Amino acid sequence: MTPESILMAILVVLTLMLILTGIATLFLINTMRAMRTEQQAMRRALSNMDWTSVLGHLQNSSKESVRILDIIDKRLQKLEALEKLQISNSQFNQR
Repeated sequence: MTPESILMAILVVLTLMLILTGIATLFLINTMRAMRTEQQAMRRALSNMDWTSVLGHLQNSSKESVRILDIIDKRLQKLEALEKLQISNSQFNQR
């Protein structure tokens, strides 16, 4: 192989790499544009969304959670009272 043919092969390889890099760059640019378009559409959808129903549902859920926690608290208090009663009865029976 002559030096000219080696240089020509290197030139061909570099040219192919440049073309592939250009194609990859175009693909990335198109992908980023599509992502930006989707992001803008999502922002528009969120800004036009009726938040009152979402917040109302959240408020109802929190009220229900508080109600359930109150029930659990009352049951726990009853269990603690029964436990104290059982302890005092066992101490009384031991005497």
